[in-house]
Amino acid sequence: MNIAQQVLNTSHAQIKQRLIEQGWVLLRHEHYDVTSFSELMNSLCQRLTYDPARENITRQSQKVDAGTQAMGLHIENGSTPLPPDIIAFFSEKSASRGSQTTLCDGHEVWKNLPDFLKQKFSESMTISRYLPKPIWQKYVATVLNIENAEQVGQQELESFIQMVPGQRISPAHDEGVQYHLSMNMVRHDNLKGITAFANTLLGPSYNYEKPRFYFADGSEISQDLLAELAERCEAQTSEIDWQDGDLVIIDNKRFMHGRREITVPLEERKLYICMGLGLNPAF
Repeated sequence: MNIAQQVLNTSHAQIKQRLIEQGWVLLRHEHYDVTSFSELMNSLCQRLTYDPARENITRQSQKVDAGTQAMGLHIENGSTPLPPDIIAFFSEKSASRGSQTTLCDGHEVWKNLPDFLKQKFSESMTISRYLPKPIWQKYVATVLNIENAEQVGQQELESFIQMVPGQRISPAHDEGVQYHLSMNMVRHDNLKGITAFANTLLGPSYNYEKPRFYFADGSEISQDLLAELAERCEAQTSEIDWQDGDLVIIDNKRFMHGRREITVPLEERKLYICMGLGLNPAF
């Protein structure tokens, strides 16, 4: 199903209300550019966040560059302890074929899960992966507002691990760490406060080592179960067929997103992302 919703001359208050109620907003034909896109997200959010593996285009926005392959559904930065509440994409130049962004309402997924799967995902899971030194340095620097990531050392890393519950690390090769994070795959901390199957179980790991997911009993999630979840989520998934200048804002803790395969050269597509924590209460 392609989404063709159009919202014209939308105020900040209208965006906020639609985002809370619907979980996403598409702004089309509103004449945004990269600068005004960045300014909008800076106004809507209490604080902006960044992915250390991405290239900044403006101070607020980053380039989306993750190859051409299709991407499974996920919440943005969903394998980190501080995923953004709100994400937004701006399409400066849209691919003529493929590259549709997929949107899946985690609340609808949850409502349609059988009881045995609801029970299975009722407890936190552990996400485990290797993080090389430059990656953990950049991430900690961003969170702790340290300008030079190279100044981040073991002391700052340990302080950050203590800041957010559910994290633990162990030393690994080349000053990297083996990182473990306990996280709920079913969330209630979205803007509407509703139960949502919203996680990164089906998601990509373009800039990072692919994580492994373990249930509370220590067993790793099976490929068969992942395939079943992908099928169930696809039933609740719609597509955004991008047009130049489109801007989409998403409740990242309710809606998962992904991407269909890009079937044109990458230079024919220019997509940017902004990420934020908390809606500005002024609107």
